[in-house]
Amino acid sequence: MNAVRQAPRHPPERAFDPGGRARTIRFPHFWHAYVARQTEPRLAVLDELVDAHVERRVLRRYLRRLKHATLFAFVTAAAAAHWFSDQIAWLTERMPALRAFWALITGGSR
Repeated sequence: MNAVRQAPRHPPERAFDPGGRARTIRFPHFWHAYVARQTEPRLAVLDELVDAHVERRVLRRYLRRLKHATLFAFVTAAAAAHWFSDQIAWLTERMPALRAFWALITGGSR
């Protein structure tokens, strides 16, 4: 959807008529009228609108990636903390020195 489209290096064979001349593309009259109405100020405003749209799209993409990275980091940190707390709790049940240290850290005694 957002892929950049570039013109092919070699024009397709059907772009030329059998005589080898390039085919012309004929636009409807309303397109001719539209192009004729454009002035420098109107083209400058249109250019600014396009630039603003592109900047907003880039900013949205950056913020979306930042949001996903933050969410991934938070979930990973929570899972790691949960796993490590389970491991430490398992160890403290089996080692009296760690049990005392864990009670000191958690502020309670079992």
